[in-house]
Amino acid sequence: MKNLNQINFQNIKNVGIRVDFNVPTDDLFQVTDNTRLLRAKDTIDFVLKNECKILLLSHFGRPKEMFDEKFSFTNLIDQFSDILRYEINLLSYEEFLQNGLKQFNESTNKITLLDNIRFFEGEKKNDESFSQSITNELDLFINEAFSASHRSHASVNQMAKNILSAPGLNFLKEVTAINDIKNSTKRKLAIIGGSKVSTKIKTLLSLTQSCSNIFIGGAMANNFLKYQGIAVGQSLLEEGSEEMIKDIYTLANKTGCEIHLPTDVVLNDGQSFSIDRLSDQNQFSILDLSNHSIEVLEQLVQRSEIVLWNGPMGMIEDPRFAQGSSKLAHLLANSSCDVVIGGGDTLLAINIAGVSFDHYHFVSTAGGAFLEALEDKELPGIIALQ
Repeated sequence: MKNLNQINFQNIKNVGIRVDFNVPTDDLFQVTDNTRLLRAKDTIDFVLKNECKILLLSHFGRPKEMFDEKFSFTNLIDQFSDILRYEINLLSYEEFLQNGLKQFNESTNKITLLDNIRFFEGEKKNDESFSQSITNELDLFINEAFSASHRSHASVNQMAKNILSAPGLNFLKEVTAINDIKNSTKRKLAIIGGSKVSTKIKTLLSLTQSCSNIFIGGAMANNFLKYQGIAVGQSLLEEGSEEMIKDIYTLANKTGCEIHLPTDVVLNDGQSFSIDRLSDQNQFSILDLSNHSIEVLEQLVQRSEIVLWNGPMGMIEDPRFAQGSSKLAHLLANSSCDVVIGGGDTLLAINIAGVSFDHYHFVSTAGGAFLEALEDKELPGIIALQ
């Protein structure tokens, strides 16, 4: 995998960069979190300093392979320009269908963004002909969308195979952070939340082989508590999770990894109880961690050198049940460990806590791709760059 710093830009004029501008927006198309935009800025700056023109490619949402105004960057292009502090020209869906990249080639603008790449049928099909209609006009292709690199799509996989290609600066940081979690000999703790065991079973099995300790939180912990014979009332459960949990404990016992669960929780009425007192309660749901569980986490963090956090510890959409995640965010921000944040809703939890991303060793913007890489899956976006 080439490093951008190893590329000779002497004969490179047009550069395509696959970015992830799939940003969250409100009903009025106002960007509510600009993290993914800012993560692309270092690579964009690097290419501009080498006096190249840039064609940005990104998806937004999940349109059905045709133009759909609510998924068009038309609604967002001005905000992108303001946030990134560049004038960005939009190449429309219709213009590309009629004239390809003619507008990009003739434009004096340094940066052009093609409208939502998923409008085009060839994208999801990883179509070579479609990919060449773009890369034939480029001298270099850069993938700066690690978060999309588990997709076998044209702008993630095939385009990188067509011409000289390299990972973006942030893409490399993502790969390095994941390799550190998997391969470092340092003492590691994984804190895993979220709701479903099934979506993270392979990740958990992989982590039991590389981590000394794993703490399970969020609604996922309900399944583990029930497996251990703890009353969970009407708490959210995943049907059929027992065998998956059994497999996790079996492998953890073989590898010497300790699995930790909440010791006290916050219920839907706002009261806190230790887990051994839950059998005395009626009609309840577990919605967050309470204070002793945070103390357990603090002790585990103090014994660790690398910490991975992926998934909220409670129902963070409700401020009453975001306290556990917020306390954890502050705890990790103040620790001396190398803390890696595993994307997805964990970013929302940190934003709710009001903690700057700068307080952590690395904050990933990838959700599914981050987890799949931890599972030792070969990601199409990485394979294409090797």
